[in-house]
Amino acid sequence: MSRACLGRERTTSGDRFEKDPVLRRTQKTAAKRAADIAKPKKQPAVTERPGSWHLARTETERRLTDFEFGLERLAQAYYRWKAACLAAVCDVPLTGDDVAVLNVVRMGDEPKRLSEIGQLLNRVDVPNLQYATRKLVRAGLIETEGSSSRKETRYRATITGRSVTEAYAALRAATLPPMLDALDGWAAKSEITSIHLDLVSSLYAQAAQVAITRRHQP
Repeated sequence: MSRACLGRERTTSGDRFEKDPVLRRTQKTAAKRAADIAKPKKQPAVTERPGSWHLARTETERRLTDFEFGLERLAQAYYRWKAACLAAVCDVPLTGDDVAVLNVVRMGDEPKRLSEIGQLLNRVDVPNLQYATRKLVRAGLIETEGSSSRKETRYRATITGRSVTEAYAALRAATLPPMLDALDGWAAKSEITSIHLDLVSSLYAQAAQVAITRRHQP
């Protein structure tokens, strides 16, 4: 086709565009869409997808949720294990929390105040700790000594308590260490895990302080 024919074709197409309102509207719509695409879009706020869980809306939240659920299952399994181990060597029905208090009282064979027990276990629920110590005293596993003041009262293991905790330690030694030794690299991994758990524990403590602060904001 000659250049003259091309020129006439372009002129004819332009005339059609000027006369055809549909073509003009189509052109304007296309230009508007192109402009909208070129505009920077604001990042939407975190929203839950239909059917998703409110604790795992983003990838970071999902990882945190997986970790927390693992922590929950570990804690529940750990406390069930302590109750079962104690029940195997003692007829006194105790919970995992009770066993934790008993073992901490026996730790180092030194009497301890209630505040010291709470610090060692990272617990601030004083009423529950008081209930546990009273329960252990009634069971004859620990006894009080010192001042009549509740804050100054110290707790120590009785002869029966020492016997029970020794039997508990023996059963624990015969049960868990062989299982853990069978795990590849357990010794090295346990040290690293302990460090990480201490770090995560401090982070949760900081997060709790932030949450308390926000609760009291107007």
